[in-house]
Amino acid sequence: MNFLGQPGWWKRFILGAIWVPIGAEIFLRLLSPVPMLPRYIEAGPHGVRANMPNQTYRHQTPEYTVELRTNSKGMRADVDFPMKKPENTRRIAVLGDSFAMGYGVNLEETSLSILESMLESELHCEVEILNFAVSGFGPAEQLVVLEAETMQYEPDLVIQYFTSTDLVDDVRSGLFRLENGEPVRDGDTYLPAVEIREFLFSFAAYRWLAGESHLYNIVRDSAGTKAKAIIAMARSWKPANQEVVSDAKASPTAPSDDTSKGELTLAILKRMRDVTESSGAKFEVLSVPVRSNRSKFVERFPGDADVHPFITPLPLFEQADGKMLYWERSHGHWTPLGCRLVAETLAEEILRRGLLGAPCKGLTP
Repeated sequence: MNFLGQPGWWKRFILGAIWVPIGAEIFLRLLSPVPMLPRYIEAGPHGVRANMPNQTYRHQTPEYTVELRTNSKGMRADVDFPMKKPENTRRIAVLGDSFAMGYGVNLEETSLSILESMLESELHCEVEILNFAVSGFGPAEQLVVLEAETMQYEPDLVIQYFTSTDLVDDVRSGLFRLENGEPVRDGDTYLPAVEIREFLFSFAAYRWLAGESHLYNIVRDSAGTKAKAIIAMARSWKPANQEVVSDAKASPTAPSDDTSKGELTLAILKRMRDVTESSGAKFEVLSVPVRSNRSKFVERFPGDADVHPFITPLPLFEQADGKMLYWERSHGHWTPLGCRLVAETLAEEILRRGLLGAPCKGLTP
């Protein structure tokens, strides 16, 4: 039967085009809810992505609904911070992705808010934690922000949140390449789809779709995952081959692609440490364990702890008696309990090693 030859075929076509997405939306809402985590991202002043300033929006999944708020600099915070550090204040700057930004919990439940309260209680000082994290950021982008902006805020301590995706993120960005073991700037900008995102978010209808439509979010996430894989493959193929040739001249055994990615990330982290310590501040890496199940976690930091020291909440996670530390029906960020255990890990290390100095004198708790 010729469908196009039937009278009124176009009416049935239009009706189907309307009702199919409506039916899919209803099905997803009722039977298979989709995590909706819109990212309010724009082109930052340093050639990499930045959080849109002065925003308030929701993240909702089958497990939680939380509110995200950013200040005038795009930090997840309810206050603005002057560049000059106030007297009698200890200041921490944090670099990272959605784990550091605190996806999955409200502001007061984030690992950084809890850490700030713990440190103030123990040090009897004002403690400020400035959150420079942006969802999707890898160390390459974080290094750009560290050098261009973060150190201007006079931090006493810089903490980088390392995640297992950082190795691919650094290759995908194309911002740095390895040259004689050192990271050398190779790209001026990395702004994937930012112009399109900024244009779309200028429309209220799109902001509604991003925050409310299950169908739109499942399509967007699928397309985004595929696009990231394509970019990573395109960025890593030629540089990786060149890097193997270069390293092969200096070493009898050429490294694998995974080793090369790890070496790039470790070199970037070392550069972060050098930049931070040259300003008189301390630098630490917090490694985010990968969850296998509620009782088993895997440490994925690529470097030797003796050469590239890092902090991990793994011991506390393994002692949590199978409690849910990562959300399981969304993108796998920490629950409020997971955030608290991370904060306890960081607080113990900071206090034990005196990373923020001695307690303030003359102040009462």
